[in-house]
Amino acid sequence: MPAATHQVVCFPHAGGSSSTFRTWHAHASSVRVTAVLLPGREARMSEPPATEMDGLVPLLADALRPLTGRPYAFYGHSMGALVAFELTRELQARNLPLPSALFVAGRDAPQYGDTDQVHHLPDDQLLAQLRTWDGLGAGDEPDLPQYDELLRLMLPTIRADLTLAETYQYQPRPPLPTPVHVLRGTEDPLVRPGDGGWAEQTSVSCTVTEFTGGHFFVQDHERAIVQFVETELGGARTERGCNR
Repeated sequence: MPAATHQVVCFPHAGGSSSTFRTWHAHASSVRVTAVLLPGREARMSEPPATEMDGLVPLLADALRPLTGRPYAFYGHSMGALVAFELTRELQARNLPLPSALFVAGRDAPQYGDTDQVHHLPDDQLLAQLRTWDGLGAGDEPDLPQYDELLRLMLPTIRADLTLAETYQYQPRPPLPTPVHVLRGTEDPLVRPGDGGWAEQTSVSCTVTEFTGGHFFVQDHERAIVQFVETELGGARTERGCNR
């Protein structure tokens, strides 16, 4: 494999972890994939999960600062898209090199808040809601007993992640000088049609690419998405507006 042109730092959906991206490297030929492991899961299970964006983002900026010395990009799915966006803002405020591109999947632009909030629901109601979102990315067999057990085990972390995303308060600032690539599932009930408002958040360029599927369309298009990321990072886009 030739030397990687970019480090792609990936941020998971609510309840997700670094294992969400564990097989991405197998599809990569020109980028190095790095998955962020947030508190409250896997090796960090003993740490309390973050519930406030203002507390999480500065910590991420401290941890990822060494990566900014070479070409890199951010990829975030759902909650992860929001975290990636705010982290880019934080790096800009610190006068650090910004990502070459921001890839956002399964999430409207940050100026649109979550209207149907669920983080406060009782456990059983929250679990039922998660099932309507493709089981929070659980795969093709969400009715297995062990799946229910896993969901209940992870519920405090899932609830914390949803709290972080749903209580997030957007603060208007000038658009980022970073290209934004919007990825969306054609049947995703959680995103608006088109660019979802992301064109307003970049002064450079914005593209929209659709994939068949719902909120977790990435599960069925992993190879295609990695190749898409590599293609976009291999070229330069300077046009303004969202293109399809």
